[in-house]
Amino acid sequence: MNREIELPSINPRKSIVLIALGMGVYFIYLYHVGFHNVLESLANVDPAVFSLGFFLALLGVLGDSLAWRKVAEKFDYSVSIADMFYMYLSCIFLNNLIPSGSFSGESARIYFMEKIVPNSRFDKSSATVAATRIITAVPFFVGTLVGLAYLVFKTDAPAWALAACSGITIVLLFVNAIFFGICFADNWLDRIICTIIDFVEKLFHISVDKNLCRGIVSQFHQSMQMLATHKKTLFISTFWAVAAWLSMTLVASVTFRSMGIKVPLEAVFAVYAVMIFLQMLPLLLPGGVGLVDIVMITLFNAIGVPMHEAIAATILIRVVQLWFLTAVGGLATVHLVRKINKDPSKRGLTEHVAKGF
Repeated sequence: MNREIELPSINPRKSIVLIALGMGVYFIYLYHVGFHNVLESLANVDPAVFSLGFFLALLGVLGDSLAWRKVAEKFDYSVSIADMFYMYLSCIFLNNLIPSGSFSGESARIYFMEKIVPNSRFDKSSATVAATRIITAVPFFVGTLVGLAYLVFKTDAPAWALAACSGITIVLLFVNAIFFGICFADNWLDRIICTIIDFVEKLFHISVDKNLCRGIVSQFHQSMQMLATHKKTLFISTFWAVAAWLSMTLVASVTFRSMGIKVPLEAVFAVYAVMIFLQMLPLLLPGGVGLVDIVMITLFNAIGVPMHEAIAATILIRVVQLWFLTAVGGLATVHLVRKINKDPSKRGLTEHVAKGF
């Protein structure tokens, strides 16, 4: 059963205004801290070492793509590594520009999977995306626990920093437990869908085919249950997810190394977890610009990095993990849209997206 899904659209004017707002707050913060010392720290960066961060970031995306591809293979989806890589980059691009708790990026993955893979089915495509969300959460959660343990037992981090990391760990565990239940429990998602349908019908005075929706949900659950029996697939996919997470985390370590600063990897785990968590929240600011930067600076400073060097490191890390990946993701999205539009039968479905770029 194939259901039509649209690629999330971007409002360039709104995104630009929100980015300017976030950057404005950020520059005010930097002004009070002092630009001069920050510029001195940036001037001491070793470009050769720092450039490794760009490679590691792309390697991280590739790892996530391979984790997703391994899952997709079990549904008889034949997708090239390059297409998977482009789709994951597009996911990052849309997540950063459309604050929606990662929903926009995951919708884009399903959309491109439906358009690129012959004979794809919505329930199977969404199952591959849901499964990889669970799998990629494993190393992220473990790394968060390791980072939190390091902060508690090996540093003199202030109580607020420990409370923030502990709170995020608990929230992550709770959210992933709910998501796991929705994906595998027989009636959770069915009840949620039925409740939403009843609300929509009453609010807009329309009729929705509830049996059709429940049929899709049933097929989705069957796909998830089938995948759960393939332990080898899950193991290999988890391996790639761990490699991707480690590559992304090492971006910060390489950045500090390029500045001649030694920061324990465990401490980076904790700060990285907070950064990703904030970026995943449906905040008004695209990519959490401004807010995430200030929180990262504060946490790096809390674990012993001098303030001006913490600011310089945060700027460099965000250049790689936010601005660079967003830019490359935008190019990947344009490439995928053009690839789909080469098929005359699908051209009309994506023309409105191409105009947005």
